[in-house]
Amino acid sequence: MRKLATLLTSLLFLIAMAPAASAGGNGWHDDRISYGSVKVSSDRKHIKVCDTHADGVEVWAEYATSFLLMHTVKDGKGGDYDCEEDTVFFGYITVFKLCIRRNGFKECNPSIWIKR
Repeated sequence: MRKLATLLTSLLFLIAMAPAASAGGNGWHDDRISYGSVKVSSDRKHIKVCDTHADGVEVWAEYATSFLLMHTVKDGKGGDYDCEEDTVFFGYITVFKLCIRRNGFKECNPSIWIKR
């Protein structure tokens, strides 16, 4: 019972520490790979990855949340269609990186850590 109380207290503390939505700003982005781009909203709840060319190169973003969960969002449709988006319901995005796979090799930009 004591472990459960400690866990619930910790969870409530983490939720209380989540930042409020930012009133302005453009968020964070990475478009240093010419094949695609990734953008994180200013409230750190939404991420969008875009494959800018219909060329067979895979484009995706890997990201982590304040709850230490790792996620991937991939735009597999190529440059002719809408981008792919994902939403964080608990916590917020803390770090992300843009990745591609071409000719069977994975390449990723350095991680971008979001700081307040």
